[in-house]
Amino acid sequence: MAVGTMRSITPLDWIIAVVAVAAVSIGATLLSTHLFDEARAERIAAADSDAIVVDSIYDDRIEGAHDPNYGRDRYQAIAKSFAADPVYFDGYPEFDIDEADTDSIRAEIAAADSPIYVAFLNASDLDDADGDLDLLAARIATEMDDPEAAVLTVDATGLMGLAEKGVTRPSVLSLTGDSDDSDSRAALAAVREISAAETEDVESSYSHRHDDDGNPEVFDEDSTKDPHTLSYSNGGAVAGAIFGILVGGGVGVGIYFIRRALKKRTAKQ
Repeated sequence: MAVGTMRSITPLDWIIAVVAVAAVSIGATLLSTHLFDEARAERIAAADSDAIVVDSIYDDRIEGAHDPNYGRDRYQAIAKSFAADPVYFDGYPEFDIDEADTDSIRAEIAAADSPIYVAFLNASDLDDADGDLDLLAARIATEMDDPEAAVLTVDATGLMGLAEKGVTRPSVLSLTGDSDDSDSRAALAAVREISAAETEDVESSYSHRHDDDGNPEVFDEDSTKDPHTLSYSNGGAVAGAIFGILVGGGVGVGIYFIRRALKKRTAKQ
């Protein structure tokens, strides 16, 4: 064969290339499965362990919103206080409050067609509702006897939440105060908005603040998966195989050129 002439690919070359591609593809799939099993085993061990570390304590606390068996004492106490005053203060000194605004809030509540209550709360990501003001409002509303009670919650940063029993106000999607307003002024504006909004029967109208039975949502569904039930997905296997094919194809081509170079070198000798 003349020097520089391209040698034709033999059946043996094809066999070697196919074997290389298959070996790398299978190896990549097995490796990805092994890594998944290792990660799953670590998650199961962590979930089943009774060891207490700082991170686990923090994680447990911020998952309080998922607990359907949350402590109700705090919410029952707030609901009970509404019998004497429709405005509740939790840690009053931490809020920017104007007494004239709170008097106006009480006047607006007295004139409203349906009962409205306001709770100024010290909310935090580490409380039993993960600082979710809508959830805090729902837990308070659930403890109340009023069949159509609306509870407005306000934290010390001016954020607000709303929960309603028996009715929904579709026009009140979210409540946010003006950044220049005091906490009491923002709450007053929200009470006026709630009071002016049209109400609809929750059983005949969709509401993201209620469950399928028309009750206020008092806990969030936990969307995380139990590590014991995790399984290696078909998509992961396909991805591993594709990666193996790409790498294996490169290996096969490399082997072909190496064999070709070795044969040329042998022929020259």
